[in-house]
Amino acid sequence: MMDRLVTVALSVTATFGLMQAGREPPKRFEQIEVDRLIVRKELIVSDTGQTWEQGFEAQQIPRGIYARSLWDGPGGLWVRSRLIKGEIDDPFDDRFHALEKDGSRRGSPGHISWNVWLDGAWRQMAIIQGEGLEHSEVPLKEWSGLTHPGRIRFQTFRPGHGEPLTDAIIGQGMMSLGGGGYGGGGLPYPSEVLQLWGGELRQSEIPTPAAPAVVNDDGSGEHQYALIAVGVQGRRTAVSRTTKAKGLAKLRWDSVNGADAYVIVRDGKELAGPLRIEGSHKEWTDKAVP
Repeated sequence: MMDRLVTVALSVTATFGLMQAGREPPKRFEQIEVDRLIVRKELIVSDTGQTWEQGFEAQQIPRGIYARSLWDGPGGLWVRSRLIKGEIDDPFDDRFHALEKDGSRRGSPGHISWNVWLDGAWRQMAIIQGEGLEHSEVPLKEWSGLTHPGRIRFQTFRPGHGEPLTDAIIGQGMMSLGGGGYGGGGLPYPSEVLQLWGGELRQSEIPTPAAPAVVNDDGSGEHQYALIAVGVQGRRTAVSRTTKAKGLAKLRWDSVNGADAYVIVRDGKELAGPLRIEGSHKEWTDKAVP
């Protein structure tokens, strides 16, 4: 390993020597192996050598991976495309650590937000935020390595409002749902296991689906098709009206509010399902032997 480090050091030294002499340094090293890599300003992983994707510089969409230190402003890590994490014999673990410069506790160590590019900047649409309890709830002197209570806040942005609305707060085995004000703190903290604010709790039955539409069939003989919608609890609706086909058919139907899956009924007998199909418009092809 020492030989490799000496080789790298000599290569880097030679590169800087060429630059100082006004000569063109080598374009790249095929492979460098080191025990520790220290990057003081920027790290760029890009097939083009450019930090940002061409045409998306303002949005700061990286070409690959871009990392920067705090040398002249905020540091951070930008990742293009998927961020895939894997581990063996160790649970998935992401943490948000944050401190105030004076050493005091920061009440909201971090959040995850979903953003859209509007009016020349990234704008938040939805937020999941972790936060500590207020000192009025748990005095500072009671905070310790054994008691560090917190909760999760869910927020969204509604039409006509520039500040987020808290939709739900979960913590301490209790949950608040509903409205109650904009700006992040409007929804009252729960004092019971489940509290609903600003509305009413309503249970809706899953409606019976409409008859499926026949996209095409193979003309092998007449069949009657119908649907049954199934909720997440396994509860079923009544059978829909039937649709006639001239053979084994390709069916299409729209999603039913509250339905988790569907059962296909052919000629009065359950044929397939429960089927879980993505999208608001479902399609299924009958390939069974009649």
